[in-house]
Amino acid sequence: MSRSVFIVLALAATLVAAACSSEPPPEPPPAPPPVASTATLGITPGIKVIATFALPVGFTPLTGRPPMWLQNGMEIGVVGTEGGHIRVLGFGGPGWRNSRVLAAETGDQAAEQGSILDVSPSPDGLTLAIAVVPTGARRLDIIVRDLIATGPGSSLMGFDGTFDSATMAWLNNTTVALALRAHPGQPPLPAPEPDPDVPGPPPSPPQPADGLQMIVVSGVGSVESVKLNCPMSPLSWSPNGMYAIAQGDDTVPPFLIDRQQGTCQKFIAPGPIRVLGWEHRSDTTFLYVGPDSTHHAIGVFKFDLATNTGSIVAVASAAAAYTSSGTLVAAGNQKLTFRMVAENPRLPFAAELSIQDPQQGETNLKQLGFQTTPELMAESTMVFSRASDEAAMQIFAPDVGGPIRKILTYVVQRDNAFLVAQGPARGLALMNWSLRGRWLAILDSDGTSSTLSVVQPPL
Repeated sequence: MSRSVFIVLALAATLVAAACSSEPPPEPPPAPPPVASTATLGITPGIKVIATFALPVGFTPLTGRPPMWLQNGMEIGVVGTEGGHIRVLGFGGPGWRNSRVLAAETGDQAAEQGSILDVSPSPDGLTLAIAVVPTGARRLDIIVRDLIATGPGSSLMGFDGTFDSATMAWLNNTTVALALRAHPGQPPLPAPEPDPDVPGPPPSPPQPADGLQMIVVSGVGSVESVKLNCPMSPLSWSPNGMYAIAQGDDTVPPFLIDRQQGTCQKFIAPGPIRVLGWEHRSDTTFLYVGPDSTHHAIGVFKFDLATNTGSIVAVASAAAAYTSSGTLVAAGNQKLTFRMVAENPRLPFAAELSIQDPQQGETNLKQLGFQTTPELMAESTMVFSRASDEAAMQIFAPDVGGPIRKILTYVVQRDNAFLVAQGPARGLALMNWSLRGRWLAILDSDGTSSTLSVVQPPL
């Protein structure tokens, strides 16, 4: 069953003035409220802006690295480059305007001089894990920093070798899953210097580390190497850590990892894919973005590990999420097909929000009030807060002067959507909800200037 409801997106006030010809000219109406602006966006009047400020000149956010809410919302971390090197900045204090360096590749604020491959905060936002290749070394070190303490952190453990992929994901506040893919055919590692006080033959050269490494960061730290017969790539873990999806990249396909059985098997979909999220409290069902069978278009798909079956959620879209009740929220248009998209990627269509209830077998369609095209919708993104049951979407739309970026939110319980901000589609915009889902951090950049904003969308 399907029904359509139009949602008002903009918040505005109507000013009415009345006058009589026999009376003096009326006072001019008051100026409209100022529109808070960022590097690329104008925030809609009526949207509460908690903070907005420019980032240091020369600092450019990294694509795919949204703002990180740290220390229970007291600090916001951003990952970017400055002077050709990766730096992680933390903003805290009143209005999040006090800054510090949380991680760096060079200088006094670096725990080790080298190249940062990955940065990942713990679920409670109190610990930061940093994967670093020290300068001139064939080794990867895991740096752990307590964000309440001072200092750049310290090396917890190292892994010998050269790696084509090294990514981290936290399973809980004390355990990090490190996915390593060793570079094939690398020359042998040098043998350690023999200890003259230890009798016997000299030590053998170490073997390059490879595969899944389960690291406990509490206390002195420990590691368990999980041997799997598949190459590692960025992992997405199910809520209880039973399964992981190795999402693949340009050189390796996606795989399904069964942690309990210690096995992995090739995932049925062509890759690479990007997991959008797992069903609430479910270790078997997840959403992902990936190409269709012809590789001419992308879409959002649902996959159920229990039945080993998948289904299409949205065509030519990358914006979808599970709500806390298991309902699916996805941006797109129900009339689109992969064939239509492949034949006409610039076909205009009305942007819709689909709310699908698998239990009831119902789909509720919301008209978002503007048109877009398949190639623009394919660049859409969505972040969802289960704490507040609210989605934040980035959707692009054509315009006379070029595409524009629209930031919208949708409140599940009230069935309302709002236009939070919009502006020319240049540079990047990254979003993330606070832990309780009340605030939305927006990090945007046009390549020259960058802004961090915190807004409070309507409920």
